[in-house]
Amino acid sequence: MLSSLLLVTAIPVCAQRLIVEDQTPPAGVFATFGLGVLDVDQGTGLDIPVGITAVSPRHRVLATLNFFDLGLLQSSSEGDQRYRRFFDTRFGRELCVDTATGQLASFSRCAGETNVLRSLSVDLNVLPVETVIVGNKPGSLHVGIGWRVQDPDTVYGTIGMFFPSHSGKAAGARLSMGRRYIFLGFSWGVDVRRSLSLF
Repeated sequence: MLSSLLLVTAIPVCAQRLIVEDQTPPAGVFATFGLGVLDVDQGTGLDIPVGITAVSPRHRVLATLNFFDLGLLQSSSEGDQRYRRFFDTRFGRELCVDTATGQLASFSRCAGETNVLRSLSVDLNVLPVETVIVGNKPGSLHVGIGWRVQDPDTVYGTIGMFFPSHSGKAAGARLSMGRRYIFLGFSWGVDVRRSLSLF
């Protein structure tokens, strides 16, 4: 009786252990879209990288090519010098004033222009740990080195996590730092091979 009770309690434990050990993230080639914060000499703003990520947890390698990397930065200049910002102490808010007429103006007149940076980047990463479980989802921790082609042209180091799933979808997060370049953001992807097999 006692031995059968021990056997019954041991079966779920063994089954759970097998499930955890079998949670290696799948390999795949993913079309990815990202969103993050970019900090370069020209300013700080929004970055939208679009590209391809290939991952193989078995070979412990991850490679990314962002063939379209769009940065939207607010210019550090104060815009048109005719329009100036003033703080109104009576109402406790900032105002934009046309210095030529002395009249209030739209606040957008006092804002700097938006600079658009276009670039391309490629990086190669190793997976020091084959599988990392975060929030009950298997993923891959990656560290590597990359090259951003322009705005700025720099070599950078990168660290992050990538979560490919058996459904063909993926998500990730990464931090990249180089000379006069920092990116922190998230990405989402769809397995290209799986998508092509639908046609």
